[in-house]
Amino acid sequence: MAQTVNAPTLPPPPLSAGALGWARENLFGSRLSGALTLVSAAAIAVGLWFSLAWIFFSADWEVIVKLGGRFVIGQYNAETSCPGQNCFWRPQAGLLMATALLGVFWAITASVSVKRAAFAVALTSAAFAFLPYSLNEMGWDVRLLLLANVPALGAGWAIGRHTPLNTPSRAIIASVGAFLLTLLLLRGGFLGLEPVVVEKWGGLMLNILLALTGIVFSFPLGVGLALGRRSNLPVLKLLCVFFIEVMRGMPLITLLFMSQVLVPLAFPENFPLNSVTRAAIVIILFSAAYMAENVRGGLQSLHPGQAQASRALGLAAWQTTLFISLPQAIRNVIPALANQFIALFKDTSLVYIIAMLDIVQIGRAFIQGNTEYLLHARELFIFIAVVFWVFTYAMSYFSKRLETHLGVGQR
Repeated sequence: MAQTVNAPTLPPPPLSAGALGWARENLFGSRLSGALTLVSAAAIAVGLWFSLAWIFFSADWEVIVKLGGRFVIGQYNAETSCPGQNCFWRPQAGLLMATALLGVFWAITASVSVKRAAFAVALTSAAFAFLPYSLNEMGWDVRLLLLANVPALGAGWAIGRHTPLNTPSRAIIASVGAFLLTLLLLRGGFLGLEPVVVEKWGGLMLNILLALTGIVFSFPLGVGLALGRRSNLPVLKLLCVFFIEVMRGMPLITLLFMSQVLVPLAFPENFPLNSVTRAAIVIILFSAAYMAENVRGGLQSLHPGQAQASRALGLAAWQTTLFISLPQAIRNVIPALANQFIALFKDTSLVYIIAMLDIVQIGRAFIQGNTEYLLHARELFIFIAVVFWVFTYAMSYFSKRLETHLGVGQR
């Protein structure tokens, strides 16, 4: 009786597996594909050659070094803004709370993406402590507060693992509380803290605060407007439609000008509504209108059989909306919501037109006031563009990871 001998398993051909196989399939799958690959590679190589040559040999980045911390906090720590005190520790305290909260979310979610973000924020913040400034420009107190972001990350992780703050809902509530506490610290005026008028807030700190405020408040408002637009109550539906269409029909810069010029005419001179608060309200309302349409699109994408099934089970209308329709709708429009948040963050740069000292206005004002750096405006605005790109890419990356985790677009 003959024995059956299994033939040895042969490896795949060298040109069909690994990097060579991927390149053959995606870059050189046909003559046209190969030609386009070579032309694109040549164009990229030439662009990199001239770009890197300019960056390392021709560009003068002294203007970035000269501005230094003003890019981050503007004139917040100047003597005219915070007389008699060193107020730099206040935004630093907000950064420490943010780093600790990232550690909390890392411990709760055990997500690789959150872990990477937490380490990136902590290590990047700590790295700024080693900038070669003199002690007059960056003292030991500032350097130690920056270095403290590393132990703050560890402390946040321990809090997320071993304290009652170990659920997502509690961590989110703590995040909102930390944000409000940061605003109180920045404003001052209590416990012996020198008050700093919000008009003196500036730099990247102002862009981040406006973006966070817009995201946090425009999202629930947009959801409410979307539900109101789909309501069966005629008056409520009409009001929501009117608000959404009016807000979407006007440019943001027009609304910002109106908030600074027309709104103060409707209130007394001593009414406590400063320009930054007015700009934040406008950004929230403007973003909420677009958010409402995104959420409404998600609600319309759901099959009506789900609502019918929930009614058959005896669920009330609000229970169907809150527990069945809305979670699925938001999940379906995560890419659109992420795009809206990215646009919102970039739109905060428009406040420079109404004389707020955000990161763009800080750069413009410095160039206009120091004409010896006028020839290096390219370096300045390229740096600002890179800063915005880093933040927007991070938001896009985490949106993509969230889509993958939730299975958006998969059946």
